Amino acid sequence: MKPYSIDLRQKIVDTYLEDKISQRELATRFKVALSFVQKILKQYRETGNIAPKVREEQTPPKLNEQQLKILEEIVEANNDATLAEIRISLEQKTGVLIGRSTVDRMLKKIGITVKKKTLHASEKETERVQKLRVEFWLRIQAILPENLIFIDEAGVNLSLIRKNARALKGKRAYSKRPHKRSKNVSLIGAIGMRGLIAQYSILGATDGLTFEAFISQKLVPKLWKGACVVMDNCSIHLGKDIEKLIEDAGAILIYLPPYSPEFSPIENCWSKIKETLRSIGARTYPDLAQAIEIAFNKVSLNEIRNWFTHCCYCTSLA
Repeated sequence: MKPYSIDLRQKIVDTYLEDKISQRELATRFKVALSFVQKILKQYRETGNIAPKVREEQTPPKLNEQQLKILEEIVEANNDATLAEIRISLEQKTGVLIGRSTVDRMLKKIGITVKKKTLHASEKETERVQKLRVEFWLRIQAILPENLIFIDEAGVNLSLIRKNARALKGKRAYSKRPHKRSKNVSLIGAIGMRGLIAQYSILGATDGLTFEAFISQKLVPKLWKGACVVMDNCSIHLGKDIEKLIEDAGAILIYLPPYSPEFSPIENCWSKIKETLRSIGARTYPDLAQAIEIAFNKVSLNEIRNWFTHCCYCTSLA
């Protein structure tokens, strides 16, 4: 807090000496705390000086550098621990007991804040899956980025809304959406460095026959010799004719390793499309069909190239 000015301090002292009024009346007249009046008059009587006192020594930090490092290690080992849990762990490791609010301040001091978790399947960390991920990259790095095509499915419905809104501080942000969940519309898409290769939507879930029809009718006519189609290994992608259809067109098929959606740029594409659908807020199936077309048309070539770069399939957007 900034100290009161010398002028105000002098007026308080002069008024006290000249008018002979009580300290409580002084505090009321000058709109300051009684404790401040008492403090400034005592300082004047003892030293004749009314200037703010300068602190010669700063309060030492609650935790030294070594203890802050231990605090960081505690959070790294258990990043969803509560302040109370972190406080106990810190005491056990350092012998220093501090309050929860101090723990919070110390965490902010070293740049650690609370944020929403980014989750991944725990199975991804197994030796088997890690080996498959390495094998995938060893194979895929021999293929030119412009020959890669990524395929995936997504589901949308009539209840899509934006999840965040604004309101006055301390007030809830209210909105509305259909209470009954509508039947899903399944989207199938294929993207490459050349842009959006193929798309399809159908009311209800996508089964093996639907996916095979997408491959034969939508994708195969747009394939080229040397193209590489990449998709995950879910059951509907494992139809016996799918690989043959792709290979007959002069392309090859590679499956993503399990639990590895971050290897597919089309995941970013679905995020973009759903963001557009939330902004439109279609509430009938004809409107949703039109909104889906708008959303696909808003996916730009530059965005797709950015997604490929983000997933490490290329290092330059040129």
